[in-house]
Amino acid sequence: MQNKASGPNLEHAEAFLASFKKGAERLKDNDQDLTDRYIKNMTVFSQFMPHIYEELKDYRPKKRFIYMEESGELNLFREDIGFPLFSENPKSQAQDKIEYVLSHPTKTFLNLERSLNNESRHVFFSNKILDEIEVQSEGLEKQVEWPQFVGAAIVFGIELGYQLELLLSKRDIKHLYLYESDLDLFHYSLYSIDWQDILETCNRDGRTIHFFLGVQPEEFTDTYLLQLQENGYFLAPETYLFMGYNSPENDKAFDYFKKHYVRQVMGWGFFDDALIGIAQGLRSLPKTKVAHFQGRDVLPKWVTDIPVFILGNGPSLDQGIELIKEVREQVLLISCGSTINTLSKLGVTPDIHVDIERMKQTVDKFSFLDKEYLNGIWGLTANVMHPDFFDYFGRSGMGMKPGEAITSLILSHARAKGDDKNYVQLNYCNPIVANLALSYVHLFGFNSVYYLGVDNGFKDKNSHHSVHSGYYKDGKESGFQSFQDAKLVEREGNFGGTIYATGIMDTSRVQLEALTRSLNKRRNFDSFNLSDGAKIEGVTPLLMDDVLITDPKIDHRRAIDLLESAFFTDPPAAVLDQTPDTLISVEDFRKISKLLQEGWNESIKTREDVCNLLWTYHRDIYFLRGSVHRHIHDLLIGSFTYSAFLIVQFLFNHKDEAETVSRARHLFTPWCEFLEEMPSMLQQASEYVDQGNDHLITFYNG
Repeated sequence: MQNKASGPNLEHAEAFLASFKKGAERLKDNDQDLTDRYIKNMTVFSQFMPHIYEELKDYRPKKRFIYMEESGELNLFREDIGFPLFSENPKSQAQDKIEYVLSHPTKTFLNLERSLNNESRHVFFSNKILDEIEVQSEGLEKQVEWPQFVGAAIVFGIELGYQLELLLSKRDIKHLYLYESDLDLFHYSLYSIDWQDILETCNRDGRTIHFFLGVQPEEFTDTYLLQLQENGYFLAPETYLFMGYNSPENDKAFDYFKKHYVRQVMGWGFFDDALIGIAQGLRSLPKTKVAHFQGRDVLPKWVTDIPVFILGNGPSLDQGIELIKEVREQVLLISCGSTINTLSKLGVTPDIHVDIERMKQTVDKFSFLDKEYLNGIWGLTANVMHPDFFDYFGRSGMGMKPGEAITSLILSHARAKGDDKNYVQLNYCNPIVANLALSYVHLFGFNSVYYLGVDNGFKDKNSHHSVHSGYYKDGKESGFQSFQDAKLVEREGNFGGTIYATGIMDTSRVQLEALTRSLNKRRNFDSFNLSDGAKIEGVTPLLMDDVLITDPKIDHRRAIDLLESAFFTDPPAAVLDQTPDTLISVEDFRKISKLLQEGWNESIKTREDVCNLLWTYHRDIYFLRGSVHRHIHDLLIGSFTYSAFLIVQFLFNHKDEAETVSRARHLFTPWCEFLEEMPSMLQQASEYVDQGNDHLITFYNG
């Protein structure tokens, strides 16, 4: 919150100085009462949140211009803007702000639409829920203000706590997230408000409160996501947002949150997809080697110092082919997905090829390429890949994809048999191939990375990939894929201007940025974006004419030999030796699916009742993460999240609570029908290898 005065002047400064002196005197006069409140609050934190107590018990604020208004409320002079935090009546000003915010809500949003031409059962039942939403929404008035009960809310800036206190007196919030980068302000809140009521209210009946204190703006979203995973992603797209006061830190945290919002609402996965991952992972495991980690000192320095080019199939690839050929002997090339067909046409052979999408269509593109061409390339992927992938390469390897049921199966059974190898989970490897490439760069410890053709968007819908790619034939789209009707977002270009991106392209960029933030903490790491596409935060834009690689020629085969020897091992025998039925535990899954269908009865009458029930289901699934049935969590959590979100969105879209909750029961029924089907699908899990179609073979100009 910020005083709206027009600007500092001498008269104003003199008046404020006189007011401040009186306020400082009032502070002294009320020292004992303020001290008593501080001690009470610190005692409460020592009981409810001892980590916050430990952080604050010896804290000494840097901002010293705290004073008391005539109303008895505290205020603070903000040196950054030259005005107090509040007017002369902090609580009155806070009251006005809260009333406005409650009647003009800001919240997150996600629009899930019907999927067509998708035969998965997840999509079938999601579409049934969407059909019910359309029917049940008839005649209901839209919810405009904050409802009395809110599933989740984020407060950016606690200030002295007055707005928070008022907000919680007017609304009930299940999951409350409090961001305050300025520890001085939180320290002073211990003197200004009663935290006991807040903590007691937010720590009962399944409610939670989470503090993000002193956290840098760019780090808030990452730490919030960790907590969100525990509380349930299904509330992420229905979260109310409140800006307590404007400051560079709060504004930056809010902007970063918006920019990285896709990480909350995409990549949930779903049941059929997890089954495909299990089937293909079990078929693939005997065919290849598995990534493991033995430390950062297993490679000679000359290998980690090799410049690495991650090559995407974007329009920018065409501008850099001559550069690639010029530096070919000095660098390692990693081709991503369909880029390999383009490189083959242009006479370039990559050292490493990576793929992540699990559908058979991913491997169909190799049928256009010479066997000898592929035989000299190291094929790397994740453990959900179609098993045919490994038949095309002379040598191959796969890492574990986090959050996948096949990953949990492999790791839990290996551990149970005493296998203590550090099998690698490739973090941030989603959603498309450039993300997997960077995950492998992270694993291998390379110090110098260049992006080329990793555009994450395009300037023109007619020029969305390399002109030499299979997306084009004779200068026109081949019919394989078009973006003419795609929903696009605008993003900042790497070299300025505007880039247009699909949702998945934008998500890929966000994931690249998240991993880059971690890589940039590594000493001697540098990355450069040569692509005339979307800007990747944390990666240095570099024009191709300015690329200067003076490294010596390298022994490519020797480098790959060393990488494979250092980071790949034989697949765990504990998994190879067991049948799929033994690994999967169908009967245990059946018990859990029955449990998730129970509880929605006549006692469910309010939004809070529904959110509490869904949260209970989420917790039942979430706690499987720490058990031998972690794979059951991974099988269920995605489809549950989609279904629960659709129910929650319906609940908060309409004003009449009782009628909305009554109708919401019809949305729960299709989810239960899906749960009834799942065990029989799981019994056939080993057969869920994707059979593909002839779309790529027919239309891709490979």
